[in-house]
Amino acid sequence: MKMLAYFQQGGPVMYFILLLSIYGLGIIIERFYFFYRASFNYRSFMLDIKRMIMNKEVEHALMLLRRTPGPLGAIMSQSLNLVTSGTSDLRSRINEIGAYEVQKSEGNLKHLAVIGNITPLLGLLGTVTGMITAFSTISLKGANNPTIVAGGISEALITTAYGLIVAIPAVFAYNYLSSRYENIVLETERAAAEFVDFIEKGMK
Repeated sequence: MKMLAYFQQGGPVMYFILLLSIYGLGIIIERFYFFYRASFNYRSFMLDIKRMIMNKEVEHALMLLRRTPGPLGAIMSQSLNLVTSGTSDLRSRINEIGAYEVQKSEGNLKHLAVIGNITPLLGLLGTVTGMITAFSTISLKGANNPTIVAGGISEALITTAYGLIVAIPAVFAYNYLSSRYENIVLETERAAAEFVDFIEKGMK
């Protein structure tokens, strides 16, 4: 109840901060889940796929790759399809696929950075509007009774606090998830290059 009362005292800016906090939380949960699923033992995975291909179990390898979360499975499955279909200029095509899949795996991560930057500004906006309300009240009714201006000052302080409460976790989450994303990109690029070398030598 106290939190609700604070929220209501914060004024209309609080609704924008609330919407951004919900959206940011959704991004954090979705990206944590995605990166958790996309993180696995690449070395063991590559050995399994190579073994299947060498044993002429290409369809089995494709099925496994299509079920693999993250960019690597998509890149490798499409690379294998290109080789089996006899596509020319293989490396150029695979580079295009890789760039697309890696970019797609970033998801809405950049939106989290925007939330971390914009919510303190919204809090500052609430501070400004709250102080305007407080000084308008003073000019109309005087400042003899402090409770007269308390509402405007409360709005000013609450919006600033809530803006920071949303922004700080968003910035921490963005930095952590960006690090996870960069690690996955490096692993993907390394594994994809190794796989392309393998299929070029072993399937042509």
